[in-house]
Amino acid sequence: MDDFIHILNQMTHDDPTLNLLMLMVIVWTTGVICRKIHQPPVLGELTAGIIFGPAFLGLIAPNEMLSVLSELGVFFLMFYAGLETNPLDLKRFRFHSTCVGIAGFLIPFAVAYLTCQLFALSSIESLFISLGLSITAIAVSARILHDLELTEHHVTPVIIGASIVDDVLALSFFTAIIDLGTNQGHINWLHFGLTMGKVILFFMLAIGIGIWLYPKIGRHFSSRSSKGFTFALVMALMFGMLAEIAGLHLIIGAYMAGLFVREGVVSQELLTKISDRFVSITYGFLGPIFFVSLSFHVTFSIFKTHLLLTLVLLLAAIFGKMLGAGCGSFLCGMNRKEATVIGLAMNGRGAVELIVASIGLQLGLINDEIFSILVLIAFVTTSLPPLSMKLYLDKINYDFKT
Repeated sequence: MDDFIHILNQMTHDDPTLNLLMLMVIVWTTGVICRKIHQPPVLGELTAGIIFGPAFLGLIAPNEMLSVLSELGVFFLMFYAGLETNPLDLKRFRFHSTCVGIAGFLIPFAVAYLTCQLFALSSIESLFISLGLSITAIAVSARILHDLELTEHHVTPVIIGASIVDDVLALSFFTAIIDLGTNQGHINWLHFGLTMGKVILFFMLAIGIGIWLYPKIGRHFSSRSSKGFTFALVMALMFGMLAEIAGLHLIIGAYMAGLFVREGVVSQELLTKISDRFVSITYGFLGPIFFVSLSFHVTFSIFKTHLLLTLVLLLAAIFGKMLGAGCGSFLCGMNRKEATVIGLAMNGRGAVELIVASIGLQLGLINDEIFSILVLIAFVTTSLPPLSMKLYLDKINYDFKT
């Protein structure tokens, strides 16, 4: 059996196409199993990545092809999340989103920082770990909400809007922490101000294009579905590029682009066709590759050397996000059940934390052990929301519809 697995490993490592085929077969199989046992498919994708990826069997190997497809996966996940979100709902719940986003970032940041200080970590390491544990991955939240059929419920725009606020705050803190780490404890306030100015300009530009330019040019692409699909994709890529210029991740641009591809831009019939095409590509192909690839970074060696620190930080990450998002929800008048669902949903970190951790490692602000801890926490907290939300929703049997 070991010889067979070794031969299969060698074949998939040498042939990228066979490697992709193996991944898709595993994703399809786990998806069928998860639906049979009434669990979100994303949970199966994450588990499959651990079992069949480098951490255990090694039947799926990370390579350049999967890396590119994974990046496209998170991009399409966010565009489709925007496509399913009504901009009026975001506007309607903007106060809720802001409260949850701010509290859901600052409180877990403080909890994580105090935890790091208990273990006598340096200030820069503590700040960087706190940043990583305070992040909410929008793509993870969007996928979970889709799997649990919550996209039409009023907690969804609150969660997505709060995740955007969370990411903007993360960018602000990230810029300041990088300056502190690379400039002997000093913040370059000019650089910080320019970064924030670019972020504000991006959102103003994105909203302006969506409200005024989209409706004028979108009608010219409503006669044929192929044109409409291509137009939507071009706009998503353009918004993603603008987001990167502003210093944000391209997935925020993709989400903003998806927000405005609705009935006001194209016909309802074309919108349905575009949505069907994007959901097939996103949840049938690229999205699962992204979630499986998250597990490629996981290593369990830190359990031998930093077991206590890892477990305590994991608990701090989960407790801090639940406390922060829950407090934010209560402050804006939401009830306990809604606050709990929002807290559970915002616990996913995923690729965003991995990106932050990898940059910190490259700059020498954290070491390999801290990086491994952040990667493991990212994986666990990405796996937790689909299971915990499913169990909680089944338990309370509560209707979250608007």
